[in-house]
Amino acid sequence: MLGAGTMGAQIALSLALGGAEVRLWARQAESLEAALERCGDGFDFLSREGLVAPADRQAVLGRIGVQTGMGAAVAGAGFVIEAAAEDLIVKQDLLSRAEGVAAPEAVLSSTTSALSASDIQSALAQPENFCVAHYAQPAHLVELVEVVPGKATADRTTAFTTAILMDTGKTPVLCPDIPGFLWARIQHAVLREFAALVGQGLVTVEACDTILKVGYASRLPAMGAFEHADLAGLDLINSDAAKAVWADLSNAADPGETPVGTLFAEGKLGMKSGEGFYDWTTRDPDAFKAKRDAEIVRRVKINRELDRD
Repeated sequence: MLGAGTMGAQIALSLALGGAEVRLWARQAESLEAALERCGDGFDFLSREGLVAPADRQAVLGRIGVQTGMGAAVAGAGFVIEAAAEDLIVKQDLLSRAEGVAAPEAVLSSTTSALSASDIQSALAQPENFCVAHYAQPAHLVELVEVVPGKATADRTTAFTTAILMDTGKTPVLCPDIPGFLWARIQHAVLREFAALVGQGLVTVEACDTILKVGYASRLPAMGAFEHADLAGLDLINSDAAKAVWADLSNAADPGETPVGTLFAEGKLGMKSGEGFYDWTTRDPDAFKAKRDAEIVRRVKINRELDRD
């Protein structure tokens, strides 16, 4: 596991929970210490929620080793995943270094959410051994992982990555190497539409989030977009009323055309600056994240019950 930030720690914990032996790499020992603390906190949260047994703590966390040396971290590994900053040059450099000390057959991966798999692998000597494995935050809770092969990716690389993910409790989905893959495209499509409506003064931010959380999203675990279309009937989706909705949807080509750009220009970046669409000086970001994680866990439990049935 290359990178010991939030994503690196969460992915390391996810793999260890699935039984994998993990070596976590970072340049600084302090970063590794912080990552191990995050892993411990993550395990304790899952334990409190009843998703893991408290007695397994030592065994799970004991499967996560740390290294500041690239060679020691990568040597003998069958699967190497990178979670560095979303910068093409940074990722290419890190993966090239890893490739230089990894076994020739090792599969290399990146958890990028925005960069092209083909672009990343173009810097590698064996690009066929690379694909994207995009975990979503929080990576130790969200079950979905997008698997994205590049133009040069071998089928065996995609198959191996998919198998690793399934063996460690994830649900991998094969996605095309297009901007945003699938997850981010959905996320941006929803945000673009809501932001456009807010910018026109037609709705409030609060109304949009309530519609999404309490309404539309409440049925998504049981019914996807195409399942809903079939349920409603494609005749309805092709009706004049539906066509009027499609024609009226936002086609903004840049976030700057919406309040997203306005807030950005004002230095209002969200939680990190204290204000974005919401005022985070009056809302507790940590409490918000805890509530989010608890809701994800609740849905994980429901999914596991459904799987048992």
